[in-house]
Amino acid sequence: MMKEIRKFPLSYAILIVALMTYSVLIVTSYHYERLTGDATLYLSIAEKYLRGDFSNAVNGYWGPLLSWLLVPFLYLGASHIFAVNALNLIFGVLTMIGIWRLSLRFEISENIRIIILLPLVPIFVFISLIEPMDFLLLCVLVYYLGIVFNKDYPGRLINAVLCGVLGALAYFSKPYGFPFFIAHFSLFNAGHYFRSTTKEHRKNVLRNALAGFVIFSLLSGVWIALISNKYGHLTFSNMGRGVFASLGPESEHGTLEKGDPIFFEGFFEPPNETAFVIYEDPSYARKKTWSPLESRSSLLHFIENLSENFFEGLRIYESYSRLSIAIVIVYILLIAYQPPNKLISRGDLLYPLLTVILYTGGYFPFHFETRYLWIVNILLLLMGGKVLHILFQNEFFKKNILRNILTAFFVLSFIVTPVKSSIEIDENNLNRKMHELGVELSSRYDIKGNIASNRQKVHTSIHDSWHQTFRLSYWLKCRYYGQARENISEGDLENELKGYDIDYYFFWGDPSTMPLFLSQHKELTGGEIPGLKIYSLKERKQL
Repeated sequence: MMKEIRKFPLSYAILIVALMTYSVLIVTSYHYERLTGDATLYLSIAEKYLRGDFSNAVNGYWGPLLSWLLVPFLYLGASHIFAVNALNLIFGVLTMIGIWRLSLRFEISENIRIIILLPLVPIFVFISLIEPMDFLLLCVLVYYLGIVFNKDYPGRLINAVLCGVLGALAYFSKPYGFPFFIAHFSLFNAGHYFRSTTKEHRKNVLRNALAGFVIFSLLSGVWIALISNKYGHLTFSNMGRGVFASLGPESEHGTLEKGDPIFFEGFFEPPNETAFVIYEDPSYARKKTWSPLESRSSLLHFIENLSENFFEGLRIYESYSRLSIAIVIVYILLIAYQPPNKLISRGDLLYPLLTVILYTGGYFPFHFETRYLWIVNILLLLMGGKVLHILFQNEFFKKNILRNILTAFFVLSFIVTPVKSSIEIDENNLNRKMHELGVELSSRYDIKGNIASNRQKVHTSIHDSWHQTFRLSYWLKCRYYGQARENISEGDLENELKGYDIDYYFFWGDPSTMPLFLSQHKELTGGEIPGLKIYSLKERKQL
């Protein structure tokens, strides 16, 4: 009995503690903060499935898997808050277990595996506060990589089947999963093929490659057929096209939203009768397509975007850990010093670095946000563990004091940003404020129908009138037509509001800048909500 206890890996115990700690934090904190803007879009689509509104539920922009997962919760009568938080709890638990399994592919000691587990709780709490579809994609990819990184991957057909299923789930989580899986699965099957030492082994690799792609194609093909039929052209997603259009030569640099007409071209009608905002399916937004090859200036603009994305990628890497760039450089040096005939056999070094490069590189022509690269964050953590494992073999680090200092610095480097960012989100709490305000407005005023808002200039885009009213519109069950064009005349604004049959106009900010014609209409709040006035455009002000 004592021998069995001694054999029980300590990392099991640490994993269980980490899972329990994460679960407690999800259950007890940040409930409303997880009701993000994008989460409301997926909730709205899930409600369509629940009502049987399948034609509008099929969406070529947002991946369907998150909405599918929300449906059972809504069907059983769970609140939106419970549904979103429950899924974040499930994603975190499954992903943490998947990372522990993935760490087995890195040929590291049990102590290093424990070190890797330590930062996961604050990292996952932070990830749970951003956008749920990115958390879902991370969860799927962790299990996929755990299979394809395995040197024994070619030995069993079930590995290929699971890769095909997980590849399809990655695509259903987020459209980027589609091209990534095709490129990554092809590259890694080629790697397994060339490292094979027998003819039978190579046949198994080819068998697995074929089986994986067949399963992936069959599952993905159903969804591709549905959205292609809806939009009248062959497509696996409209997201990439829409994002690329927003980055054209006429766009401003800095954030994706500065080039998106939804945020500066005035009002947009929601894409269907059950949608609450145009962003529920931006495929129908007025976006101008462009090509880097259409002119010299377009090509230069594209090159400039690539350059900006390169430095933005470095910034994101460093936001995960100050050691991130050093970890990548060490990996490159370790690979460079491998004899060419042995390089292909060092999967523990080659596989994660290739994945990091491939996954990051796929976003270069488009746009970077920190949440897009969660899987890179996890791989950098695991790669850093491998670097520590190698360093601790050196005589210089035989002393415990040096090991402890380096370990503490390593763990803290991956903890600082998620802890700091989670605190900032709690202090900002925009999602919670808009949910509470939506509940208050619903209980006090009978606001129904079409709404629009003014354009409010603020120091951060997430606090502008569009993002605030967008969130409110979902909780009010209204249809949000967006914000007015910049510098629009009062006459044009009044005519456009009538043309779009707007029922309520939300005016944020300084009342002294309010258009004069609004004073003719009934204002609902009576000044009781700081910074917001709501005008009923179908009711005249009583004298």
